[in-house]
Amino acid sequence: MSSHLKPCDVVQDLAGEYTAIGKKDNGVETWRILTSELVATAMLVFLSCLPACGESSPLLTRAVAAGLTVALLVQCFDHVSGAHMNPAISLAAVLSSRVSMARGVGMMVAQAIGSIAGALAAVMLNNGKSAYCVTMPNGVVWRAAAVEAVCTCCLTLANLSAWDIRNQRWHDSWPLRVGLAVSALTLAAGEISGASFNPLRSFAPALLSGHWDHHWIYWVGPLGGASGATALYVALWRLH
Repeated sequence: MSSHLKPCDVVQDLAGEYTAIGKKDNGVETWRILTSELVATAMLVFLSCLPACGESSPLLTRAVAAGLTVALLVQCFDHVSGAHMNPAISLAAVLSSRVSMARGVGMMVAQAIGSIAGALAAVMLNNGKSAYCVTMPNGVVWRAAAVEAVCTCCLTLANLSAWDIRNQRWHDSWPLRVGLAVSALTLAAGEISGASFNPLRSFAPALLSGHWDHHWIYWVGPLGGASGATALYVALWRLH
């Protein structure tokens, strides 16, 4: 890392080999990142399963609630771990060499644990309702999978552009911008796929309820979309 970089420039790789103060990771930073991802993902799934975000609410209400939830959590945790809260985004970080494979896998495990904890808390507060908060496609299954892939591709491109050093001067507004992106994508996909864009957002409720119908959509779509977005960005637009 170049010596002329200012401290704020080091933050762009705080989820990689350097900490926010520019020193090599001694293990403490990894622990901070993993616990941050666990807690953030737990909060994401819990808040996403509250009534305002549920299937019975109007789509506009769900979209606004989803966007504000993501904006809040990114504001809280972005400076610690990058606030991925989503294995699709962590996969993009690994594929783009932003984080190491080992750290990326660790973040995904932490996210999985957090998602289950968040879903469990939501189910307990709602009297253990069957299939509570389970994401389901509406209509043709392949169309829902395609929508999940395209929307996750868009969300991943937003993250990749935010990580780009050329965008660092606008990083302060990132929580608001990613929240608006999530709201827009939820409006576009909500009536077709349920607007998950996150395998663990769908996995944890399915695990607790035992409802696995068409669950593959929420893995194949988001992970495929994130992989495609990363390949496109790295090949065409990233500075090398």
